[in-house]
Amino acid sequence: MLNPGPLPIDPPVEPTVLHVVYESGALGRITVSAGLEPVLADSVQVVPQAVWESMQAQMREQHEARIAELQAAEAEQRREAYKALVQVPGITEAVARSLSGHTEALDDGNTLADAGS
Repeated sequence: MLNPGPLPIDPPVEPTVLHVVYESGALGRITVSAGLEPVLADSVQVVPQAVWESMQAQMREQHEARIAELQAAEAEQRREAYKALVQVPGITEAVARSLSGHTEALDDGNTLADAGS
């Protein structure tokens, strides 16, 4: 058998990553194989990576702010439940704490044990 020598090999082509924003506002990344064009819905917007990363950071900040807001509201709800429970005759401070889930000191400088006094 004859040796034809080395065969020419095309260099591998890197896939392309598209940064997209969907109509709902959701962000996505689409990896496209070399030489192919993706079929995207008309409502999908391709944006530069820097814009996409900025949008992602803004979304993350909004999400973290919302989580902090929800956690603060839950803590306030536990605090109010605790304060109401310690006023009920026969409910001890420990039981009020257990039922309400409130374990922090009260904002007015009183400790949990002082709240029921």
